[in-house]
Amino acid sequence: MASKSRNIVTKIVVFVLFGLLIISFVVWGVGDIIRTPSQVTALAEVGDVRIEERDFRQTLGRELNRLSARLGRRLDIEQAQALGIVDQVLGQMIGRALFDQKAEDLGMLVTKAQIGQRISKEPAFQNTLGEFDPSRFAQALQISNLGEQEYVDSLTRDIIRQQLVGAVTGAVVAPRQLAEELFRYQQERRVAQIMTVPASSITDLGEPDDAALAAIHTELSSQFMAPEFRGVTYVQLRAEDLLSEVAVPEPELRDEYESRRDDYVIQERRKIEQIVLPDEATARQVEDQLKKGATFAAAAEAVTGQPPIDLGEVEKTDLPVELAEAAFAAAPDTVTEPVQSPLGWHVIRVGAITPGRERSFDEVRDELAQDVGMRLAVDSMVSIANQLDDSLGGGASLEEAVSALNLKLVRVEAVDSQGNGRDGQPVEDLPGEPFLQVAFETPAGSDSLLTEANDGGYFVLRTDSVDQARLRPLAEVRDQVVALWRDRQRAERAEAKAQELAERVRTGTEFETVAAEAGLQASQTEPLSRFDSRAANNPAPTLPGKLFQLQPGEVTTAQTAEGHLIAKLDKIIPADPAASPEELADTQDGVATALRNDLLEQFAAALRARYGVTVNERLVENTLANF
Repeated sequence: MASKSRNIVTKIVVFVLFGLLIISFVVWGVGDIIRTPSQVTALAEVGDVRIEERDFRQTLGRELNRLSARLGRRLDIEQAQALGIVDQVLGQMIGRALFDQKAEDLGMLVTKAQIGQRISKEPAFQNTLGEFDPSRFAQALQISNLGEQEYVDSLTRDIIRQQLVGAVTGAVVAPRQLAEELFRYQQERRVAQIMTVPASSITDLGEPDDAALAAIHTELSSQFMAPEFRGVTYVQLRAEDLLSEVAVPEPELRDEYESRRDDYVIQERRKIEQIVLPDEATARQVEDQLKKGATFAAAAEAVTGQPPIDLGEVEKTDLPVELAEAAFAAAPDTVTEPVQSPLGWHVIRVGAITPGRERSFDEVRDELAQDVGMRLAVDSMVSIANQLDDSLGGGASLEEAVSALNLKLVRVEAVDSQGNGRDGQPVEDLPGEPFLQVAFETPAGSDSLLTEANDGGYFVLRTDSVDQARLRPLAEVRDQVVALWRDRQRAERAEAKAQELAERVRTGTEFETVAAEAGLQASQTEPLSRFDSRAANNPAPTLPGKLFQLQPGEVTTAQTAEGHLIAKLDKIIPADPAASPEELADTQDGVATALRNDLLEQFAAALRARYGVTVNERLVENTLANF
């Protein structure tokens, strides 16, 4: 059951957030979009359409939740940025806005009947008989944390976008001849006889002389470099360090509460059950059952054969407008008149009501004190930072300026550009970036400017000493160099042995005979394609490419993780498009999809040029920093 629910959720989220066709071409990065730090007040503007920060935050949050559920672990915002998810989400929102604007210019509309038909035909909402199942629909929405009206609005936009996509790409057809040639190229297989000379089998290495070790030490000098180290003295200012010294006046807390009063309004919530019917006549049957004294559950079973749909506690904004007005006008423990929405006809039972209210000042006092205290601490930090900057600018030494302001100096004896000490371990409690960058740009004996760190604090540093990067002497790394020499000797001798055995096969000795005389095991590969990279199927990364350059009976060698192998092409298995009609159809569909995507990318680029796209980079960064 849990697996089935997850499948439903996956289908509905993909359907609502991306659309079944749009996803293939709107997922461009946003690096090629015009960016501006201050001219755009919204997070992004696409022609006349504004993408607000709250919408971006909500969409990004949903995508992170979706991916976290699939991965089985929570993705944080830093990981999302590193994986390109943030740019992908913003790119998708921009792409949808471009298509929405074009659709609006064309006057494209969707009727309630079209929406209802689309919902009823969605497999995720159907029972085992292929019929629309309201309970499945409600369950999917609840699990996906989507309100009905929110889903209908998204579905409306998706249908319009898909209609526009169909108009652009509907005539695209992949030529059958092209598909057949591509099929032959992709599906041809080759089989080879192989034997491997393991590098570990080379044991008579002897001992390296000093000249050989010196040559490796010089050739691979980058592997034996000791990094540049710098000795640094710094002072760091962080708001959280000043928080305990900040006293928040009571009147200021009261003023903050008043200014944020809207944030503390808890909306009225109502427990809602509903019966969804296909038409008004059926809805009136439910009404008749209720008038005869049937319970709500019994009326639902009698007319639909299913229990009512329990929506749980909902706010007014969670429901479509038609349902919200009726449900939130009714008294508790009553049933509404039949109501029509794009999803059909509804009979709604209102259960317990949790009245809306405001959280009192006393309820949120600690929260306000934390927020206001942090703001005052930030103000204090900025004030101290300015005083520190003025003092240093007036000629005071770092020690004098820090002492006058009762701050703490920290001394780091040695740190490299990666933040590690001489022992290779991270130096603890360093300020955030660009601390290391500034430290390695500041000349020895000089102070840096007052710099803001990416954690919101400030720092000033002095570079006390510079130990330049150096090549560690051979004596210091001799064991490492000897190990590299031995690995190289084994690899070179294994390769030479493989070439020798390959030459014997080329000159006419049977493959199995050569293998037996060398004490090696001959075997045969599974059929390999040009693109076969599966570890269990492909003994060497470069082998498939080499086999497809040979004729049967020809020999090649290839490096493996264990040594070198010798391969003799045994046979070629050509691909026959006529024998695999389903696979050929898949290939043809793939070609058509690629052609459609190319066409849509060009269309999307034309829309960007026509409507214009700008992104407020600073607001994006602030949003991510506070996500």
